[in-house]
Amino acid sequence: MIIEWNLSKFKPVIIIILIFSIVFFLRVQSAYLPGVSGDIKPYFQDQSGIPYFSEIDSYYNYRMTQDYLDHGYLGDLIIDGNSWDLHSYYPSGRPAIYPPLIVYITAFTYKLVNSLTKMPLNGVAIWIVPFIASLAVIPAYIFIRKITNDYGGITAGILIGTVPAYFTHTFAGFFDTDMFNMIFPLLIVGFFITSILAKDLKSKSIYLLLSSIFLLVYSMAWEGWWYLFYLLFGTAVVYLISNYMLEIKTIKSFKDYSNAFKWFIGQPAFFSLIAFVALSIILLSLYLGPFGFIDALIRSFGASQLHNSIQSTSYPNVYVSVAELKTPTFLDILGKVGGIIPFVFGILSIPWLLRKLKPGKTKEDLKTYKKKTKPEKNSRKKIETNEEKTGQNNPVNSHIVKVRKSHLLYAILLAIWLLIMAFALTQGSRFLEQFSIPVALGAGISVGLMEPYFAKHIKNTRYCIISLLLLIALVAYGPVSSSYMFSNSICSNVDDSMYNSLTWIKDNTPQNTVITSWWDFGHLFTAVADRPVTFDGGSQNTPRAYWVGKALLTNNENLSAGILRMLTSSGDQGYLTLENYTYNTAKSVEILDKILPVDKQAAQIILTNNYNLTLYQAQNVLQYTHPANLTPHVLLLNNMYLLSKSYWWSYFGSWNLQNNTGKGYSYSAQQAVSQQVNGITAITAQNGIVAKINGTQTVAGFQYEQNNQTHILEPHKLILVQDGNITVNKIVSSYSSFSIILVKENNNYLAVILNKELEDSMFTRLYLTNGAGLSKFKLLHKEGKIIDQYGVLVWNVS
Repeated sequence: MIIEWNLSKFKPVIIIILIFSIVFFLRVQSAYLPGVSGDIKPYFQDQSGIPYFSEIDSYYNYRMTQDYLDHGYLGDLIIDGNSWDLHSYYPSGRPAIYPPLIVYITAFTYKLVNSLTKMPLNGVAIWIVPFIASLAVIPAYIFIRKITNDYGGITAGILIGTVPAYFTHTFAGFFDTDMFNMIFPLLIVGFFITSILAKDLKSKSIYLLLSSIFLLVYSMAWEGWWYLFYLLFGTAVVYLISNYMLEIKTIKSFKDYSNAFKWFIGQPAFFSLIAFVALSIILLSLYLGPFGFIDALIRSFGASQLHNSIQSTSYPNVYVSVAELKTPTFLDILGKVGGIIPFVFGILSIPWLLRKLKPGKTKEDLKTYKKKTKPEKNSRKKIETNEEKTGQNNPVNSHIVKVRKSHLLYAILLAIWLLIMAFALTQGSRFLEQFSIPVALGAGISVGLMEPYFAKHIKNTRYCIISLLLLIALVAYGPVSSSYMFSNSICSNVDDSMYNSLTWIKDNTPQNTVITSWWDFGHLFTAVADRPVTFDGGSQNTPRAYWVGKALLTNNENLSAGILRMLTSSGDQGYLTLENYTYNTAKSVEILDKILPVDKQAAQIILTNNYNLTLYQAQNVLQYTHPANLTPHVLLLNNMYLLSKSYWWSYFGSWNLQNNTGKGYSYSAQQAVSQQVNGITAITAQNGIVAKINGTQTVAGFQYEQNNQTHILEPHKLILVQDGNITVNKIVSSYSSFSIILVKENNNYLAVILNKELEDSMFTRLYLTNGAGLSKFKLLHKEGKIIDQYGVLVWNVS
């Protein structure tokens, strides 16, 4: 009997430990790179065997934590009382204003761990994410168990821990703030709802204080915290209105109380609403400042502006290329919440909860009450006698009213939560994490509410439990299996070639050397090379995207070098100063296209003679476009990313500022298979390229099948690069829209098919044709091979 009582007492703890263990170990297995073969696995690990981060933003969080550990604040300097990051967006830098919770928690954990043993910061960052992310299963289980039972709680816990939208951003190796995006919303909402349903003032006040405190802490983790403030405010208001319409006595008459204060604290939902709003305003105003708090709430209404493809200037909006800002399709949503079954169960929880409000559900509520209260034998008769009573002092009646109020409250909460996040999804898929929370909780509630029906129709207790466990497995199978497969396929975006190239830059270039590349890898560059960058993931939506894209796309070497000189020495000042005189962005770009490729004296003549600038105006512009003291800078090009990203850098680089349009171009590169037959080298690749090399004669084309016949299209241009030297460079067909480049290294071939607009681009000439014929660019360092996906080239720009 004692053993049975102990098992019953500790059952929730045992369940929580089991669920936590499942979702935690699913996450941490990615740290061992199970999806990478043993031969190349070390290529994605540092010298300590710790894998490189799998997502580039992780390196920004890593660098901010390093800064905090080094000098006690984020960024490099304190300027006018603000932390300033001089590594990002050189030379001006930008404010290091960033939700600091991830830095504080990681720094504290690092110091704690290293007081016991030795572990590098990146090792701590690898492990802390899966641990904190997995903690979200605890509030999910507890809150849903409270309204339903263990079966509902288990389902909610598993879904919260494994839902793909959350799991794919919180595995070992993804060091970002997403790890807070489940646990804090659950704690904030859970404690607020519990406060409404709590009986005594003390408990209610404690829950409200906890909810407000966690909202404060969450504001230190994510700038989108404000949606929870609106969610809880709206839920409480709608709940009060619904109770009034349903004639449920939620707000009592003032005449029943001796004074206003006693009346106020005697109104459960109304008291919770006012107290939560007041506490939140006080706490958040202390942290953000009164105006900061108000600004955060007001600024939330402008979130939809992210989807404008055109900015206030004629330069393009880079946000259109960011995947998480694209509106997801319905299939995308289903995939990210774990499949159709969790989605349907989550949605159906709302009508199911509302259905429980019907008077005909009294018997079911009574059975639940009996099961939870477990009366002694000698008191059972008394409770059964009271079933027919309806007085206020009847515990059965009070329980039924309480259950119905809780069902109504949860139905309203889930409905508003789903509607808010469904609207948010129209602004981008980055809100899928938040959308998946009410879906997962609702699915747990649905499973929990099905337990009485299973118990009614399956009399054998053992079979009933097995059936319910099978139901949980059915609902949770999609997310769990998806998480398992995902975690077993992780491969970092960073490898030894990239890491070694950056450490070479760190060890062999001046401290003020600026690194230019496309923005995606900027955070990695600043963290590993400890050098400033032209732009990165925190400063991508600027005119620099246009100028860097143009520097890679243009076939004019002098223009490309001039663009990089301007950006790395004076940042935005060149084109901004010129625009102050022209008042026309398109005209300013036209002028810069003329003056950047030439020397300072020739540029001055163009400005004064061709565009009627005064001598003072011309010299003012030229001090930024042709500075006397150049900042040392390098251009870093890597195959693995820039080839696949070519559509976007060419799209922005080709941007037409007259009609606000751009056109993207692409490469398709594959390692080819080559065979020697009678002195002729036959080359085939999976991207459709076929070629033959016979001495000095080379032919190539794109092969495809149509109507059971094989056809070969000729390229516009054919380029053959053998061991760093261009041996063939010829126009084949003036009517073709594509070109072909064959790169041979150590008897292996890389076959590249590309839009003809890219055939003479600076990226093509610098990366694929080894910089042949160029005078402004000098190769400083090379890692890997051009023919593999890990090649990295570092160019000096003069």
